Amino acid sequence: NSHIWSTGQDAVKVIKGELKQLLPDIKIFLDVDDLKDIGSLEEYIQHSQMILFFLSCGYFRSKNCLREVRSSLEKDKPLVLVQEADPEKGG
Repeated sequence: NSHIWSTGQDAVKVIKGELKQLLPDIKIFLDVDDLKDIGSLEEYIQHSQMILFFLSCGYFRSKNCLREVRSSLEKDKPLVLVQEADPEKGG
C-alpha cells in the first residue's frame, strides 16, 4: 500500500481494516505497520502480489512513492489506484 503519510495515513488504515474484514486471511503490507527498512522498498514491491496506490496531495512529489510506482511498473505488478476524495487532502 503506497501513500503519503501526512495526507493518506488515516484512509489507508481504514482500507486495510475493511480488506481484513472481507478477507481475513489476506496479508497486507502497510508501511507504517510493517516497514523495517526504507531502503528495501523495491524488495517489498517484489514480494507483493498487487499494489494499491492511495493518491492524495503530494503523492507524486514523494521520492519514495515514486520509487514504489517505478518498481511496480518495472515488475509488472497489478495496480489498484484509489484517489483521495477529501478536497482538504488533495481530492
